[in-house]
Amino acid sequence: MCWVFPPSALSLPEMPRHYRPGLDVVRLAALLPVLCYHYCIEAARLGFAVPTALISRGMADWVELGLAWFFLLSGAALCLQWQGRFALRRYLAGRAAATYPAFWLGFAALFLYGEVLHGNNADIPRWRVIFSLLGLDGYLTPVTVTFYKIGEWFLGVILILYLVFPLLLWCMETQLRRRALAACMAVLAIVWPLICPAPWEAGHTVLGRLPAFALGVWFGSFLQKDAAPPKWLAAGLLVLPLLRVTAVPRLAVLLAVAAVLFWAVYAAGQRMPARFCPALRRLAGWCYGVYLVHHVLLTLVFLRFVARFNLPLAGMFPVYLAVSFALAAVLTAVSRPLGKAIKKLA
Repeated sequence: MCWVFPPSALSLPEMPRHYRPGLDVVRLAALLPVLCYHYCIEAARLGFAVPTALISRGMADWVELGLAWFFLLSGAALCLQWQGRFALRRYLAGRAAATYPAFWLGFAALFLYGEVLHGNNADIPRWRVIFSLLGLDGYLTPVTVTFYKIGEWFLGVILILYLVFPLLLWCMETQLRRRALAACMAVLAIVWPLICPAPWEAGHTVLGRLPAFALGVWFGSFLQKDAAPPKWLAAGLLVLPLLRVTAVPRLAVLLAVAAVLFWAVYAAGQRMPARFCPALRRLAGWCYGVYLVHHVLLTLVFLRFVARFNLPLAGMFPVYLAVSFALAAVLTAVSRPLGKAIKKLA
């Protein structure tokens, strides 16, 4: 997932031989606009004075770029890891080990506090907790009642895309398959936002994010060869004016822009001095944990704390980031043994 590799431990991570700091820079760069937007939009809902620019359409577009980076990064990193040596059982165990332990622990703590100790949602049949165990509760919330607490729609989408990945990797093997896949994804990126049925939002569905994930897998084939992408890819920036055309799906336009900027951010990250790489890798390894905890922390604890003590909203944002990463570090460390146990299944 944007959060593709299993989280690192609290100890100083050992640097892999072919470590690519650019991917971790993309991961962190993708996370920041999402955290900033959630911080501002939730603060505005609670009555804080928030600059309009930080909750505007323009800011939402930056968030969309970050989300597109997450899916591009997920596909690219998986392709980089598995192309030429794919093994289904090891792959599935690795994805489960990287994704479920931290999610299960976070969900279990909230479920115990809310449902078991305080009797919340007593009208929801308990069997529906299966959606939570599978990580699909946030994704299915628009169409059915679940015990959704953390993970949001993103987790369900990326888990299903993980199951599609072997097919996408197979498509990378020949030029004919790559071209057929590209044509299908281009059509999907344009058509799906126009026909996506309510109550779904196109960007919150598997089909809405499949083009970005597939494009990321293609990017991964270049990364594995240490090759640059085709120069014509830069033409993606030419579609920016189409954001003013309401009839054109914004998801498709922003994906084209995100694809160009992905390589720009990656190239900048590859110039990271080696002495900073261990810290960078550690921070990036906590990103998945941040993704899991940041919204619960923000809405249930942090903004209430800020309001109670009348603290400056802008000045508390760095504190919010620090606390989110600290909680993610703890969640990552606690869940690591369970992840190792799952990997042993392979």
